[in-house]
Amino acid sequence: MIKVTIKSFFFLRLNLIYFFFLKNIKKKYSIIGPFNLPKKIEKFTFLISPHVDKHARDQIQIQYYKTILYIKNFDKFLVFFLLKNKFINGLEINYNFI
Repeated sequence: MIKVTIKSFFFLRLNLIYFFFLKNIKKKYSIIGPFNLPKKIEKFTFLISPHVDKHARDQIQIQYYKTILYIKNFDKFLVFFLLKNKFINGLEINYNFI
């Protein structure tokens, strides 16, 4: 069983790559999922003028979206397909063999 974890800043891009996997993999292999995890929000606060005014601050927020899906039966062709599509702009894709 292969656990595929997809992480992105953009929810739309996450859904597009998931449907790309479904289109190419679902014909031959059985898939469990996707399981959308809750979005993770990180907030940062920066001082704009650190010398004089302590109240002059700027805040930034980053949101991460994460999806997990499992592929039950696999062969070497699926592994080659997954490794070929690992480096896609804006996505972090991890594979774990269970």
